[in-house]
Amino acid sequence: MPVVGAARTNLTSYDVRISNRFLGEGAFRVCLEGTYVGGNRNQQEAACKRFKPEYRLLQDEFFAVDMEIIDKTIEFAEYWNENCEYGKEIMVNKGNFQLSNSGIKYLVEPLIRYYTKFTSNSGWIANTGNWQVRAMEAFSHYIYHRSSGQMIVCDLQGRRKKRNGRQSARFELTDPAICSRTRRYGPTDLGEKGIDSFFDNHVCNEFCESHWHRPKHTRQWFPLTQGTSMLSSQMSYKLKLNNRSTFQSNLDGIIEAGYTDDDSDDDYW
Repeated sequence: MPVVGAARTNLTSYDVRISNRFLGEGAFRVCLEGTYVGGNRNQQEAACKRFKPEYRLLQDEFFAVDMEIIDKTIEFAEYWNENCEYGKEIMVNKGNFQLSNSGIKYLVEPLIRYYTKFTSNSGWIANTGNWQVRAMEAFSHYIYHRSSGQMIVCDLQGRRKKRNGRQSARFELTDPAICSRTRRYGPTDLGEKGIDSFFDNHVCNEFCESHWHRPKHTRQWFPLTQGTSMLSSQMSYKLKLNNRSTFQSNLDGIIEAGYTDDDSDDDYW
């Protein structure tokens, strides 16, 4: 069983002061800066994510799926950490839900600044001239092998950070998605066609093992986009490989939820 922890949590900090300074905005959620109050992360920066008012009725379903995705990603990251090269270990943000004074539900997690988008859930992969991108591609491939071809973790974004000024470093990731053959991981789960699209673009590299399984025949089913794509549950049948439907950027039901990061280091208090 895995023994290397991969969860990057709020530790014992259960209170946060939320500012009105935006870190980024997607199609469905916004992210605000916060500061932990008390506990192990006292005075550290937090990312506070909430749904936009028009989508708030969906938040319980979305947040519940988020936790399943995070837990499964952490599980695979712990196996990865046992076997990867030193300095290629992965930590995954796992936050907590908190209510503001006005009753708005937030997902609060440690802030990652200056992050890189490595892959999306539609098969897009960043410039593979960057070895960090290749390592994250390999992590997705590893999960496909480890799960006997049932899923990949994708939509990988984060940073590689040196630890407290020491020479060692690790990857820190946030907001991953899972594409699975059973499509059990919510609207960002693009099913079998999400898996197929990733492998249509993935070229095995120095971080992949030659014995890892991969699909023999693949196809790109979606527009290649850096943003996160979401598909309604009513269209799940179109995500099976035995359905030949392809997807266009203007297709009803598929939404690109682009996320932008404000890299400002200004003091917001």
